[in-house]
Amino acid sequence: MKRFSFIGFLAIITLFLIVLAMASCSSNQQSEVDQLKQIAGPPPTSLEQYFPPKAQAPVYLIEMFNLAGPLEGIGVDLQEQDMAGVKTNFQAFQTQYSKVSKMVPEWTSRFPEDPVTALGKAIDSGNQAQIGPAMGKVGEVCGSCHLIYQVKVQQQYHWKNFDDIEITDPVTAQSMSFGDYMTAMAGAYSGIAIDLQEGQIDNARKNFQAFNARFDTLATDTCKECHVDPSGKEIPRKYFVDDSMKALINQLGQALAAPAPDAQSIQQLSGAIGNDACLNCHLVHLPAQNAKDTWENFADLFK
Repeated sequence: MKRFSFIGFLAIITLFLIVLAMASCSSNQQSEVDQLKQIAGPPPTSLEQYFPPKAQAPVYLIEMFNLAGPLEGIGVDLQEQDMAGVKTNFQAFQTQYSKVSKMVPEWTSRFPEDPVTALGKAIDSGNQAQIGPAMGKVGEVCGSCHLIYQVKVQQQYHWKNFDDIEITDPVTAQSMSFGDYMTAMAGAYSGIAIDLQEGQIDNARKNFQAFNARFDTLATDTCKECHVDPSGKEIPRKYFVDDSMKALINQLGQALAAPAPDAQSIQQLSGAIGNDACLNCHLVHLPAQNAKDTWENFADLFK
């Protein structure tokens, strides 16, 4: 009986250890999931109050500049052997650090006090050999947060959402979403080469006309939905849709208008347009829009 009880006791202990291990594993997995959500997900929604349209100015960005200024001032004054300036800038930095740490509740843990306290002690010691490494630790705090969030905040609040843009298609005279419009323009562009390969020259010319009209509307009307200064005045673009690119498109039109279009010349012109206008523009604009679309489409995963 005692032997049986001892075996039973061992079984209970073993079962307890297994459950404990499973709980620990589950906890670790949940921690990893939370970290992945943090890395891949959007910035905290509480940040919205500090950026247009909810705020009249990018308040949080301004506060970050106010935080960076005195930290940089510490480094400048340190190089100039101005310890009084170092101490003044540190006090300003410490005050602003505390203020910013409370603005976004989800980010409070990203503003640890120990590195700032250590920097203050190093400055009070007057030992410059201690101040540099202490500043480095504070810089690591800044960098670790910027690594995850800086670009995402820019994508969320600096870049407008293409989904909010409606365009009147010059070919069909119909109102279209930005995505549908770009698909239609890409189809016309691709149709030029496809029809030419199939010997359908008239259709290739029609596709060029459609592409040219849509590109011109994009360049003259649509881009200024975003490319304006604070007063609302359009900012001229010197790439992607500028006069040199329009001239290249005109060359393509002239090549297609020839009685016997030169396929090699048309291929070269089409390739130049595709690389210099389409591809380069996409490299700049797609990352921010894709991030917005990802956060929207998978919003439930990031909760």
